[in-house]
Amino acid sequence: MSWMQKLYRTYEYVQEQGLDDENLALPFHMSKAVHLKVILNDKAELVGAEPIKKQLPIQITEDSSKRSGSTISPYALHDGLQYIAKTAEKYLTIEYLNEIAKKKAPQKGGKKWQEFLAGTDEDKQKFANKEKEKYKKCFESYESQLSGWAKFGNLQEIKIVLQYIQKGSLIEDLLDKEIFSFKDNILLSRKDNPFDLTIVWAVEMPNDLHSDLWNKPCIQNWWIEYQESLIQKGRHKSLCCITGDLDYPTEAYPKINGNAKLVSANDDTGFTFRGRFYGDKDNGAKSELGSQAVILGKNASQKAFSALKWLINRQGIRNGKQVILAWSSNCISDEDKLLSNFYQGDDIYTSLFAKDKIDHSADLGLKTVEQLKKKFHGYKEKLAANEQISLLIVDEPSKTGGRMSLTFYQEKLRDDYFRDLDEWQDDFAWYQKYKSSWIFAAPSLERIAEVVLTKTEFGDKDRKSRRQLYARLLPVISGGKSVQIPYDLVQKSFQVACNPFANHRHEGGEKIRSENWQRNIGVACALYKGWYTRKYTLQRRYSMSLDTKNRSRDYLYGRLIAQAESMEWYALYLQNGKKTPTRVTNAERYFQQFAQRPYSTWRNLESEKLVPYRNYLTSQGKDFYKDAISEIVELFEVNDFTRDDKLSGEFLLGYHCQKMEIARRIAELSANKSNTQE
Repeated sequence: MSWMQKLYRTYEYVQEQGLDDENLALPFHMSKAVHLKVILNDKAELVGAEPIKKQLPIQITEDSSKRSGSTISPYALHDGLQYIAKTAEKYLTIEYLNEIAKKKAPQKGGKKWQEFLAGTDEDKQKFANKEKEKYKKCFESYESQLSGWAKFGNLQEIKIVLQYIQKGSLIEDLLDKEIFSFKDNILLSRKDNPFDLTIVWAVEMPNDLHSDLWNKPCIQNWWIEYQESLIQKGRHKSLCCITGDLDYPTEAYPKINGNAKLVSANDDTGFTFRGRFYGDKDNGAKSELGSQAVILGKNASQKAFSALKWLINRQGIRNGKQVILAWSSNCISDEDKLLSNFYQGDDIYTSLFAKDKIDHSADLGLKTVEQLKKKFHGYKEKLAANEQISLLIVDEPSKTGGRMSLTFYQEKLRDDYFRDLDEWQDDFAWYQKYKSSWIFAAPSLERIAEVVLTKTEFGDKDRKSRRQLYARLLPVISGGKSVQIPYDLVQKSFQVACNPFANHRHEGGEKIRSENWQRNIGVACALYKGWYTRKYTLQRRYSMSLDTKNRSRDYLYGRLIAQAESMEWYALYLQNGKKTPTRVTNAERYFQQFAQRPYSTWRNLESEKLVPYRNYLTSQGKDFYKDAISEIVELFEVNDFTRDDKLSGEFLLGYHCQKMEIARRIAELSANKSNTQE
């Protein structure tokens, strides 16, 4: 099933279930941000107006669904002042245009406003006259379209709106109601530009409690019928590639995000190669070439794109101009949002732990994966065995604002999808620092990005690097054991984790540095463990707890420097009156060097840097670290200890497991002490 078919079926399912969601637009409707509701009575008089800043479904035409720039194409009923106000052009004063130009000139595409500001008084007047003529045409186009609809449907509410706009008193009435103001020859709506507002209508009729025209069923149905009647004139149906049924072909495609479209083929010359296909001008094709390549029916394509916009707003995970979306077409509920939430940052853990109230201090977060799986599999049981889960990524160009691209699409049966999510957690789960606790889970996409990307790349406003990274990682998460994580990401995370001062500014403080480093190590361990597991599936898997039988050189060296770091930290802790040390340990300072040359660095640490702290602990009767270090050294194979080769990612696993074991023992001792005192 194609992605468009899946979206179309999702739309049909939502409609069949009777889910009342005004954000899911009907055919020839579009969800749009609106700002002001104007209320009329049955005598076509303005009786009130009120702000209404929200997304609402408004009636549109095929042409106005793609309206942008200087194109004159009115929506059906609700629109901006330039379309619905007969006297709008009177308020395009030079003073007003000067104020607008000052705001828009520095913006992208503000060249014409720069030229306006630099022009003479005569130039500015010519510019104003041109804009006034355009506004006049906008109103005429709106009035003509509304008049045609009023005649077709014989709807009293539409006739009232038509009668009112023909009087040409909208702006003046809003001035009387003090919704607008006109001061210093400039029209204002409080602090907003009135011509940037989208205005919607409400008509109060006797014995009719439903006055809002944007979601009134009779208005919606008559508009759909009216548009279908216009389409049928002089055209015939063709085979729709979405449904396989006969439908009138669409020539215009709606915007998905801003001005970006997912499907666009609107040139009528030869700019786009569409294969050896011929069109049919008699059926509405703009040229004799290309329209037979792919035919999308108007009804099906509108429903598919409406479903996509609805799903994105409802549960899409946004990463700048990139959107990640997962959904099931036959089970739309609040829990369905879990499918997408799995791919976002730490919010999924927030929602999970807020409800389940897991005590991480008791188990170091080892129940995290178990609880996460439980939550997802609870939703899985609500899906039919043959239900398919869809996962996609859409990406809008960073600079051009042109056509969006579908960069990833995947469909999987229910059991396969949740199995692959389980395998991602099983293979890549490792200790992650979450707020003040440790959890054992696979790192989020955002956490991985924070580690493998530079500060500049991560903070880029266009998020180009993050978008590319997410597109590489998503197939790994949803692909199961057969999809290996790119090794360059594993290596990059290892390099960053080996530098305790990576991406750190000194003014951030020691606490922030330490937390960042803990995050980096957790991610690096997770990626290495997952890569190793999927590469060597028949060999030993790395345990989440300390493996005291592991005699690998890299693993043991990781354990060794963890003990050295803990010993020095504990000595500093005691010397500081049992307060958290404010400086880094020698083990941390030499950590990066240790990963490159472990033996020579260890000799320097042991023979010089650690001596004062070891002697201090011995004087305090706390020399247990000496025995712990000796036990690790004895586990090395012959000649492994004295080799100075670079360490692999396994080094971090040994280091982190040893640190977690020390933390576990401290927590255990603290708990026993508390019980004894009680």
